[in-house]
Amino acid sequence: MQTRFANRFNCLIGPQIELYVFLLISRKFAIISSMSDPEYKPAPQSIPNQIGAEIPYDGCPLCAGKESQLVQEANCGQHPLWQPGLPTQLRWLCCNACSHVFRSAYFSPAAMKLLFSRAHACQVVGVEIDQQRAQWADTVHRVNRLMPEPVWNGRAAVWVDIGCGNGGLVFTSAEFGFQAIGIDMRQAAVEQITALGFNAIVGDIAEMMVTDPVDVISMADVLEHVPYPREALKRVFGSLKPEGVIVVSCPNYDCASWRATSKAGTNPYWGEIEHFHNFSRASLMRLLAQEGFMPVDYQVSRRYKSCMEITAVRTDSCE
Repeated sequence: MQTRFANRFNCLIGPQIELYVFLLISRKFAIISSMSDPEYKPAPQSIPNQIGAEIPYDGCPLCAGKESQLVQEANCGQHPLWQPGLPTQLRWLCCNACSHVFRSAYFSPAAMKLLFSRAHACQVVGVEIDQQRAQWADTVHRVNRLMPEPVWNGRAAVWVDIGCGNGGLVFTSAEFGFQAIGIDMRQAAVEQITALGFNAIVGDIAEMMVTDPVDVISMADVLEHVPYPREALKRVFGSLKPEGVIVVSCPNYDCASWRATSKAGTNPYWGEIEHFHNFSRASLMRLLAQEGFMPVDYQVSRRYKSCMEITAVRTDSCE
């Protein structure tokens, strides 16, 4: 059953989104490779799918609608995380029923393991640590204001950061007084975070088990990486206390910078090999509301191109 808040946001999703079909001009990233020669450069030619890399979606991953249309094809063979065995072409579809934009397939466990054997330089723990601290301070401050009392007054409040990456949000939330725990699929990141005296474990949202509900769960640049976002949000809902807070950030495909780069043929997200979904502010707010979260804040994040950040509160009220 949808919460009453879901109905509030249904009107935010208008007619079919405008479709862009532009040639992707891949961006270059510096990367850290833990399993290959640092001088390695991905080959541009297509490599056979030797590991069963992709699992096709049977329908829309949000509404299960069976009809969709192709909106974009992009080459990802020059992406810094690409390796032989992964696909070189990405196909983006738009669901005819709910207008959700998603990849035609998601990665198998073997492909995910291969993908996560590398990391972007920005995902390395300790990189630009003061800049990360400053970038996350506003987010933590806004969440702290939603707590019954400020955490620095001694109130015990647990913050779980799913996909903690370089640890910036773990470090900053802990500085404010939260009992911060990071979860990430990259073993190296977890080891580096714990080496600094902070809490982190290896895992992902699909495996997260919370015996005692927590106060805050953040998914910074995570939901677009999850094959089935609705199921991930259901798990988060069950892991939060009543009126607990969720923070979600990801690119906004409806903002001006996304539209401008798509028109110029320079939008990097069509060729982003780690992403399975594209959200707008309205579509993400609607999804959150449908899964029992009331959005209470929207921010334009300066952490990367076209980034948005939504804060929402778990509500158990249903019609």
